[in-house]
Amino acid sequence: MKTFLKEGLKKINLELDEVTVDLLLEYGNLLLETNQHTNLTAIRDEKNMYEKHFLDSLLLQNKIPPNIKKAMDIGTGAGFPGMVLAIVNPNINFTLMDSVSKKTKFLEMVAAKLNLPNVEVVNMRAEDYIKLEGKRETYDLGLCRGVSKFNVILEYMIPFLKVDALFLAQKMDYQEELKYSENAFKILNSSIIKVDSLELPFCKDPRYIFEIKKISVTDKKYPRRAGIPLKRPL
Repeated sequence: MKTFLKEGLKKINLELDEVTVDLLLEYGNLLLETNQHTNLTAIRDEKNMYEKHFLDSLLLQNKIPPNIKKAMDIGTGAGFPGMVLAIVNPNINFTLMDSVSKKTKFLEMVAAKLNLPNVEVVNMRAEDYIKLEGKRETYDLGLCRGVSKFNVILEYMIPFLKVDALFLAQKMDYQEELKYSENAFKILNSSIIKVDSLELPFCKDPRYIFEIKKISVTDKKYPRRAGIPLKRPL
């Protein structure tokens, strides 16, 4: 499997050292093992898992700006893209957030076994976590892979980011939902500065990466209380 992963890395123009590759493989083995008894991902085939989770997450690597210190991954699930990027970027502190406890327990186990001091796992909703002291507008980078439409995920993510920070959002498709998201971008003082059209290295499935910039301070009434962003999107 190492050969397959390294070939995939080469195809996406990424070179990682042996130690990092081995850590990614160890993470993959833990996921495969845990997924046998705890449903963390619907992808069971090993090669598909490495391509559609690991290599997919690593499409973001070359888009991470320099001098990033704190990154937030909302709706991380089994750790994508946040855990993969935390392994590859030990100099960045990652907060991996998910409201599903079986997923966050798995991530805590991975962080402990792989000795990743730069990973913080949070089992909370974004609407509640941001109320804690020192969380609002303190992150340099936001990450989210395919979770919710823009008019929902923007309300979760943008309040955590500093002004001028970047939000890298991954989508498999997006044209339809952009029509309904103009209001959310305006209210939350954020703007799409670039869209990259990419594909996975082996299966060639399309992927889109949105580079979204936070323009100015977010009104403190956002995000609204738990559940409201999803029920009544901006």
